[in-house]
Amino acid sequence: MEERLRELAESRYQQKEFLATLFELALEEQWFDLQHMVQHDMAKAILADYSYELGKDYLNRDIFLAHWEDVIDVGWRTFCNHTGLSRDKVNQHLRRLREAI
Repeated sequence: MEERLRELAESRYQQKEFLATLFELALEEQWFDLQHMVQHDMAKAILADYSYELGKDYLNRDIFLAHWEDVIDVGWRTFCNHTGLSRDKVNQHLRRLREAI
């Protein structure tokens, strides 16, 4: 992952209000909403801004496809560091969510 993108992702995912909202969703067992915020809302916003910074318009498809998973990984890592939940525990919740759908 390129350094500027990593910095942008870490900065965005570490916003206090965003982390507080994610924490509340986890406490309320709202894993669908939590997953959506980490993997869709914030990741797309980060990649859109990064694309724009590079002069490639908002949410360039190539940038999106090349970096989507790396950005999401930063999000989950930040969430785990903030909440103290292990990545395995988070993955268990997400797996249950997928199985329920």
